[in-house]
Amino acid sequence: MRVRQVRKRDGRLVPFDRRKIAEAIFRAAQSVDGEDRFLAEQLAGVVTSRLQVRLRASDGADAPSIEDVQDVVERVLIDAGHAKTAKAYILYRRRRAEARAARAAVDAETEHAAATGVPLVGGDSAAAEAGLERWSKSRLVERLMDREQLAQPEAEALARAVEERVMRAEVPRVSRELVDVLVRAELFDRGWTARSLKPLDAAVPAAQVHQALTQGLTDRRATDPAVLTEGVGETLVAQHLLDRLLAPAVAEAHRTGDLHIYDLGAPLRLSSVALLTPEAAERALMGESFTHTGAARRAVAALEVLLLKYAPHAGRVLSLEAVNVWLAPFFAHLDEDALAEEIRHFLLSPTVAAVGRRGGTLRLELGLTSEVPAALRAVDVPAPAPPGRRYGDYADEALRVTRAMLHEASDLRRRAHWVDLSFTLVLTRGEPRDAARRALVRQALAAAGEGGEPIIVFDDRGRPSRGSRWFRLRENDSPDPLRFDRGDVSSAGSVAVNLVAAAMRTRQAGLDDFIREADRLVAQALDAAVAQRSLLSGPVDAPGGALYALRRGMHPLVDLEAAFHLVEVVGADQAAALLLPDAESLERIGMRERIVKHLHARVRAEALSRRIHAALAEGLSHEAGARFARIDGERYPEVAGWWEQGAGPAYGLLEAAGLTREPLHPDRLHGGPSFLRVRHRVGGGREAPVDDLLTALEAAEQDEAVVEYAVDPWPKRLVHGDG
Repeated sequence: MRVRQVRKRDGRLVPFDRRKIAEAIFRAAQSVDGEDRFLAEQLAGVVTSRLQVRLRASDGADAPSIEDVQDVVERVLIDAGHAKTAKAYILYRRRRAEARAARAAVDAETEHAAATGVPLVGGDSAAAEAGLERWSKSRLVERLMDREQLAQPEAEALARAVEERVMRAEVPRVSRELVDVLVRAELFDRGWTARSLKPLDAAVPAAQVHQALTQGLTDRRATDPAVLTEGVGETLVAQHLLDRLLAPAVAEAHRTGDLHIYDLGAPLRLSSVALLTPEAAERALMGESFTHTGAARRAVAALEVLLLKYAPHAGRVLSLEAVNVWLAPFFAHLDEDALAEEIRHFLLSPTVAAVGRRGGTLRLELGLTSEVPAALRAVDVPAPAPPGRRYGDYADEALRVTRAMLHEASDLRRRAHWVDLSFTLVLTRGEPRDAARRALVRQALAAAGEGGEPIIVFDDRGRPSRGSRWFRLRENDSPDPLRFDRGDVSSAGSVAVNLVAAAMRTRQAGLDDFIREADRLVAQALDAAVAQRSLLSGPVDAPGGALYALRRGMHPLVDLEAAFHLVEVVGADQAAALLLPDAESLERIGMRERIVKHLHARVRAEALSRRIHAALAEGLSHEAGARFARIDGERYPEVAGWWEQGAGPAYGLLEAAGLTREPLHPDRLHGGPSFLRVRHRVGGGREAPVDDLLTALEAAEQDEAVVEYAVDPWPKRLVHGDG
């Protein structure tokens, strides 16, 4: 019994066409780099056969529905082993279902508007119709005052005239474009011809653009015209997202300083990307022969390829982990002078300099290890290394590369060379260290005491961590443990929450009202994350799209679905002080921990309901704290008096002399105490005593809650004269 008809969703029967099934399968395969049209035809034949079996089982009582056909297509793709194509087909089917639901909602609103006589305002396209809103004269008045710079009486008179025209038309729906035409017509009738020629919704912040062109950017380094142009472009994109993409409440919270959405003008960039270098660089390794210098140069060239490929996709941090482990097999045959030369060649390469300058916000971070990570010890080293060798065989050489990397970076900085790189040294907590590793630790502390680099990260035995300073992840917290050893550790976006503003508004009402206000801001922060996720998973992820470079290859290195969204809490110390103005410092610390722990649980719950991965963070950047403090100083006179005259206002962790313990990401798995960074502030002398730094490091290592130790020297002696 052949399948001759298919029942559509509206109940109509249409002829069955196998070619449409083959076309749908082929389009899904193309989205994941498939090109086999013949295979799509074969799979369509399998789908047809299964539908015929179902039809015979029902004695031909009813034709299969569109949903039945799509269910069978999914099952055939999965059974045939085409999981990636099946996933693409399922996502396409889900997007079509959401679009149908949006159109149905619009039709219902239109019918209601026709019954009540109050028109709806929205775009003409199906996509824009999902954002229909009730006609509001007050909103039109606000737009006229904001965009046209009209006085309120003039704006109200103009809006009243437009409203009369709309109501006389007795139509259930008008487009925003039509409203703009009516506004321009009224402007023309009033003799304002210059204004009537300008589109009402041309939301170009002209003053900001002019200021950027004449005075430069205030939020980043603009070292060349290309960077300046990029920054101006991001200003325009940010304005578009605030006006069009984000929910009005979220956009308003960002504008008023309750939220700070990082990199709003670059929504397709990930905040941070961390790649395991031996896994990522092997794909970029070119050449076959193993010569004295050729192998080393090709290994370095592979690192430069990674920087060029992934830097455009990172907004804040691009981290290459275990760089020394990758270089060790290819540098093993070099003597000390040749090793130093190759490392200097990389540190001063035009690629590193160009990527470091891009946008003024991106930081390149190199991860160095004191030991070969357990996940890499049994991994074979790729050609042109000798066959049969594994990374674990080069543990001593990896240590040698680490020491040379730190030495050359410090030496270049003393010689007034700008090395725009950050370094992270990973130590295994409590592991006995031989003489070579003790010497490495002292060398790292000496370099940090001079220029603040590297920072030291403690890894617990059996609980390795991966990532960057922006976002670090433990294996137990990874959403995909199978990718933890080889894939990426990325944060898709970051939104800061202003707890000081929440406390200022609710301190008279009590803690419960403050918690509700903070919960509201967390929910809005994750709404912003969902909006960004919709962009990252859209057509830009398809072949030819802006994100397709992250998808190429059988096993893509960057997994956008597993990337975390970070919610940064800013001003927790100040909020606790506002809520408990007469309490002792210990009680305020307890209040602070209570607030952070509650918000950690709230972030998890809100993220789960939105089906995204999210984590709470603190201390990501000074950017959000400075912006919040400036805005709060303008709207709350009490806040304006917190800083001395001439001092730049900024929220942050309370300053303390000597050692400061700064919270990082809470333990997302157990909801326990925060991970901590110990920041050791030194200064006053020409050099910080290494023995003092070593004592502080050993004390920090004993505390299992501490995951980072950083030295903060002042002044930083990065550039010295030769004399």
